[in-house]
Amino acid sequence: MNINEMLFNMRSALPVLLSSCCIVNGEIFPLAEIEKMGYVEFSQRSIKNLPLKLYKFFPNTTKKDKSGEFVNFSQLALKNNTVFLQSPTEFDDVYDSDININYSEYVMLRLREYCNRCKIEINEAASAEELGSSLAQHCYIVYSETGSFDSVFKRNPTSELEKLSNQVFCLRLQLEHTKGNDLNKSIEMIINSDYDSLVSDLRQTFRVSCFATSPYSQLMWGGAYADFHKGFCLEYTVLPDDEQYKEILYSLFPMVYCKSRPNMTAKLSGLEDQPPTEEKLWDIYFHGALRKSIDWAYQNEWRLLLYMGKQKDSAQYNVKFFPVTKVFLGNRMPAKNRKEIIDICKQRNIPYVGVTRNPNMFEMCDCKTLCEDCLTFRNGLNNEPI
Repeated sequence: MNINEMLFNMRSALPVLLSSCCIVNGEIFPLAEIEKMGYVEFSQRSIKNLPLKLYKFFPNTTKKDKSGEFVNFSQLALKNNTVFLQSPTEFDDVYDSDININYSEYVMLRLREYCNRCKIEINEAASAEELGSSLAQHCYIVYSETGSFDSVFKRNPTSELEKLSNQVFCLRLQLEHTKGNDLNKSIEMIINSDYDSLVSDLRQTFRVSCFATSPYSQLMWGGAYADFHKGFCLEYTVLPDDEQYKEILYSLFPMVYCKSRPNMTAKLSGLEDQPPTEEKLWDIYFHGALRKSIDWAYQNEWRLLLYMGKQKDSAQYNVKFFPVTKVFLGNRMPAKNRKEIIDICKQRNIPYVGVTRNPNMFEMCDCKTLCEDCLTFRNGLNNEPI
């Protein structure tokens, strides 16, 4: 085989390889092997391979808090040794934590579920239009006989959530009927609302804080994470045997980078009106928060995932993390800002180092000169306006 044939075969095999493999913590695995793991096995492997150092990049910029005051949340994280749990809806990747719920398939499954709750006999081969018509006809008959939609569901609810779901359906149906909308259109609108609520709830079940495994990534320094080298990076030392960090330890997972997005419509829509279980939460975690396009594999990201349920108290979004053991100062950080961070480090007795360009390679590295001894830093302090 000549070199051209070999290159051709490699290019041909690449799509198959990408679709069947994934990258986890910098290593390549068969995707099927990772997918068949449950929470327990994946968690145990994660703890076993968890780096002893994790890193988080901060922009060191200010923004308004709820009261309208400008606050530097980056510096608060350093001062308080906390990390902020973000909503996945705020991430820069449009696919991030977005579980694959197919709309057309969901409509079919939801209509079948409502028909089953109404004890309507349905044909397995029935289309969405036929299911919707059967459901609308049933609701019409009940309303004609009772003057209300309250008794359309004949099956006893299997959970409190299903009971509430039934009540919401009836109230929506009554509201749309009051507006003069026909039953078929009203049911279609309810199904659309159910779909939007499911997708939204799946992304808001948990909140996330993201960590890197190196403080020298140009892509992390160069983007918004560290305000284009003007921010800083915190090093956290993992303490796996310290009991006070037990919940944190068991909530840290590596990202799974791959090409494919599994269709979770049938599995998660079937659990829509049921209390959260470990299996359901793990499906949401694994196929949402921990699954990302292979394009992002360079980040080698670890995530802290904490279940939020329906809690909306923002005070719970800041959590204590492993101790900060070093601070890396961005290469382009203005001298005044650099002094502010250095002062905090000295107050908290935390080592710090400037990050500079490696002269021989395209990568960042520690500066060998202490910031206070650096002429550039001192001149910057003298020349910056007060």
